[in-house]
Amino acid sequence: MEHIRSNLKEYREEAGLSQDRLADDIGVNRKTIIAMESEDGSDPKLSTIKRILAYFSISFEQLYPSEQAELKENQDR
Repeated sequence: MEHIRSNLKEYREEAGLSQDRLADDIGVNRKTIIAMESEDGSDPKLSTIKRILAYFSISFEQLYPSEQAELKENQDR
């Protein structure tokens, strides 16, 4: 299955956070943050996504806009 890249790096940098700080704040390993921001990384657990959404007060669609666009495109077919 193809890795879905998130906008996490953009939100993290906009907030002025390092990968270490964000990982500590949401209670995950730094490697999880690195993987989410990487083109070749792995997808996180749902619980991690929920923590990130709550931390930044954003929606799933904001974190994964390309995934939302793909879902809409498939529905339109």
